[in-house]
Amino acid sequence: MADHHQTTRTPNTDALSRFVLGTRERPLPPDVMNAALFGIVDWFGVALGAEGQEPVAALKRVVQGWQGQGASRILLGGVSSAPGAALVNGTMAHTLDFDDTHVGSIAHLSGPTLAAALAVGNECGASAQEILQAYVTGFEVGGRVGNAGLGVAVNERHIHATGVFGCLGAVAAAAVLYRLDDLGVRRALGLAATQVAGLTGSFGTPAKPFHAGKAAMNGVLAAQMAREGFPAGMDLLETGAGLDRALVQDKSVQVHAVDFSDGWEITRNTFKPYASCLLTHPVIDAGRQLAPELAGRPVAKIQVLVHPLAIQLAGKPAPATPFEGKFSLAFCTALSLCGRTAMQTDFTAASVAEPRLRELLAVVELLPSPEIALTEARLLVMVADGDRLSAHTPLALGNPSRPMSWQDMQAKFTSLVEPVMPGRAGELFSMLSRFDRQQDLPALMAMLGRTKT
Repeated sequence: MADHHQTTRTPNTDALSRFVLGTRERPLPPDVMNAALFGIVDWFGVALGAEGQEPVAALKRVVQGWQGQGASRILLGGVSSAPGAALVNGTMAHTLDFDDTHVGSIAHLSGPTLAAALAVGNECGASAQEILQAYVTGFEVGGRVGNAGLGVAVNERHIHATGVFGCLGAVAAAAVLYRLDDLGVRRALGLAATQVAGLTGSFGTPAKPFHAGKAAMNGVLAAQMAREGFPAGMDLLETGAGLDRALVQDKSVQVHAVDFSDGWEITRNTFKPYASCLLTHPVIDAGRQLAPELAGRPVAKIQVLVHPLAIQLAGKPAPATPFEGKFSLAFCTALSLCGRTAMQTDFTAASVAEPRLRELLAVVELLPSPEIALTEARLLVMVADGDRLSAHTPLALGNPSRPMSWQDMQAKFTSLVEPVMPGRAGELFSMLSRFDRQQDLPALMAMLGRTKT
């Protein structure tokens, strides 16, 4: 059977294939290497920190039930086939909604991309350096396709961009490690593009992180199928072709011409200091500025001015569960005004029901403002005694222009890993921050398979 549209001109697919095939000969500049290592440490921290969450346990039971044969490590679990491990680990990486976000595509690219790279790398016996290079390549591919407004348009149409561009990142990483040739890469990209999925209606539920895991699994599966010669549509990533035509049917935004000449998307990545939807972070920063002045005083009204998309994706007015709290601008505002750090321990059933937080939650008014950037928030608090407090966050902490430090990252990593791997967080942080220099990757992966005792 011939590949569909194999004679069509495909400049985007040409560029993507060349980029994937050039991975091993492409040196990584120091800032790119640092960004990749930062992303790897963050990925492991948020994924390991998800151990003990019931959705993770349920998914592990499902994959264990498949009895898949393979050498791919499931974090804090056994080994499985590469698709199975990618599914579990990719889901774990996004379960706490604490993972990094590529703002250009409005997608969590590392979650699925690194899950795929690790799963295939384990299967193929790849070195840590090869896995890192594949991760960078996948990140660049997903970011490039999702840029120029396409990621925003996809989310606005209630399709989760992580399930789309994360899948493309995952397949690119897998294609590198499976050493696919040009035809294989083209087929793999087409097979991944035809599987993209995820509905934003699932935000605030455990189905959202499942999108990241499924994107990782879909990418690995696509690369495996292409390796075995499975044909595919190979023009799906062209401007006005299959992907954008399906996802943005009014054609107001299309896949732009892919160009890798203007720097690296991975250096434009955003990391989360707070365990909630990234669109809540600017208001958390603003609220933390005002918390000392408020200090328990009665509040008459709280106005939150944010971009309309922030309200669409994180506008739950009265969250009833910790997951919903992560997607509630109102709840995150209340947390921050109480001086809370919005770490994972602040998103619990107990905190969602706290009287002071519910009291503040009840007087929050979300005001959409198209003039405000996605990375921005304005907060106005009207105190019952007539005092008015205000704060403005142009860029939240973690943005590339206001980055977290390695010290910030170590604190985040430790807070997540120490509870599930007591006494091991410091050693693991040290090893993972030098991931590219790990000479015994199987030993590291075996350590990451151990649960607490």
